[in-house]
Amino acid sequence: MQTTAGAGYDAIRDGVRAVCGDFPDAYFREIDAARAYPAAFVEALTKAGWMAALIPEDYGG
Repeated sequence: MQTTAGAGYDAIRDGVRAVCGDFPDAYFREIDAARAYPAAFVEALTKAGWMAALIPEDYGG
């Protein structure tokens, strides 16, 4: 069983990692404690184009 995505996904991993690096653990702890939505994090993922990865290309992803 393959447990890694493989070399073809290095750019995706590195790009998402870069966005995540802008949000320290404390940010997520505060969001969790407040039972809030991580709007700033989702906005950063969206601006970087990573949220579109969840949408099929036929629909603009």
